[in-house]
Amino acid sequence: MKTNDIVSLYVSFVETGSGKKRPVLVRTINDKYVQAFKITTKYHHKSPHIQRQYFHIHDWRQAGLYKESWVDIGQILNFPKIGLTFKTIGRLSDQDILNLDAFIKNFKLSSHKDEL
Repeated sequence: MKTNDIVSLYVSFVETGSGKKRPVLVRTINDKYVQAFKITTKYHHKSPHIQRQYFHIHDWRQAGLYKESWVDIGQILNFPKIGLTFKTIGRLSDQDILNLDAFIKNFKLSSHKDEL
């Protein structure tokens, strides 16, 4: 597992105590944790407020995904590295990696302006 890999992991839902396997985008790996963003196919029925935190994966087929997909940068997920089981799906294209980094930077700037 490497940064910018797309993997399938079990994600728990805090509100229900249940969860499901879902694709996530690996962003950071250290000795103890893997940090990742959720990937979703549900975009068009979301509010404009939520949509603005979704990055469109342009090369989603190349990344190993079966449907048009978005990275939800609204929340970073932390998974303990010890005992973590996952299935590698694919990897973001180089262009999507560059575009995602710019998207995150712009999102943080616009969010900071909203707070002022």
